[in-house]
This record gives sequence, C-alpha cells and structure tokens, in this order.
Amino acid sequence: MNFSLQKTLVEVAHEIAALGFVAGYDGNLSLRAPEGIYITASHTLKRKASVDDISLMSLDGKWLEGQRRPSSESNMHLYIYRERPDVHAVLHTHPVCATAFAAARRALDLAVFPEVILDIGAVPLAPYATPSTDEVAASLSPFVRHANAILLANHGVVVFGQDIWQALYRTEKLEHAAKTLLAAEALGGAHALTRTQLQRLFETHPAFVPRGDFRTAPEPEYHQPTPTSFA
Repeated sequence: MNFSLQKTLVEVAHEIAALGFVAGYDGNLSLRAPEGIYITASHTLKRKASVDDISLMSLDGKWLEGQRRPSSESNMHLYIYRERPDVHAVLHTHPVCATAFAAARRALDLAVFPEVILDIGAVPLAPYATPSTDEVAASLSPFVRHANAILLANHGVVVFGQDIWQALYRTEKLEHAAKTLLAAEALGGAHALTRTQLQRLFETHPAFVPRGDFRTAPEPEYHQPTPTSFA
C-alpha cells in the first residue's frame, strides 16, 4: 500500500473530527489511486485514526490489503467512482447544519451564495436509503453524474472532489452555507438570485461547469412609466 496516501486520509479524518463533521465512529472517506481505492476501515474513530485504519480495495469491491475490513459504506464510494471517472475522492460526513437540511428533507439547491454555486453547484436531496446497503447507491443514481455533493435524507452528506482536500474544503463550505441559511431563516429567509443574475455569474466565470439546476427568484416585474399629460 501507499503509505503517503494512507497518511493523507488519516490527516483528513482528524480534520473532519476537529471540525465537528462527525461524532464517534460516524462517516467514511476514500481516495482513488492507480492500485485501487484507499478507504477508512469499518468502525474507525476519526479523531484517533491511524494508517492501520486505512484499507485498499479494488474498484470492483475486492478487499486487497489492510489490517481492518473496509467501511460498510464502501459500496457507495465504489459506485461513485465507477459513475464519475473525474472524481478521485469521496467524503461522507454528518455536519450538523447540512444534516439538519437532510433531516428536514430540504435540498440545498437555492441560488444564494455565488461561491457555493461556482465551486459546488446545486446540492440535491437523495431519498432515504438504509445505510450500508445497496439502497444507498440506488438513491444517488439520479444525481451522481451531475452533482459535486448530495444530501442523504435522514443521514448526512456525501461530497466529491478531484482530490481529498477539495472534498474536505467543499464539505466545509457547504456546512458554512447551510449554517448561514439557517441563520437567515430568523430574518425572514434568504433571497435567491434571479435566473438573469445567475446567468451573469456564469458568464463572468467562463471556466465554470454548471452542476445541477438551481432554484432562483422570479425576475422583477418591469412597470412602464405612466405618461404625464399636460392640459
């Protein structure tokens, strides 16, 4: 196994625990390498993870190396890698605010924050699926090819990246957005961008690849001024 990649996953496991994105044994993370998929082992306490908690699997699900059995959610990770050749890291966590949206069964697809729109895209809500079963992969199937992050109803969030650090930063950004939206509820709710404003944002970032479909605010109505008559 690649010791450097194992250490990288351990470092990110410590990060997600320190950020409060997992509690106890929650969550799992993985990255793609030429030799297979490195993934946290089942029942790994993320704040105390070590290289002994990282296993290697083949893309078809065979446990190749490692002292401990891979995560029970490994099928979800493998499914994402098979469907998305551009994805090289998957991070599944339970951050409080994003998971609150998942529990309330509300997608994070309102066009509010430009930086979230451009870096993550719309975050859909996958229907509830029993954790650690093939139901999870099936629940992701309508969204996996166009999303960079998906809420799992009553469960948490799964985020993809070109590397494990991008997946971590996207998770952090998504959680911050969810927390801000919840705060905005106390002030009457966040105001979304209009479709015109969203299109303008895309035009100013030509390298941007749209991910998913955002809900937008209605365009403001234009009222023709009433002509003034003079007697």
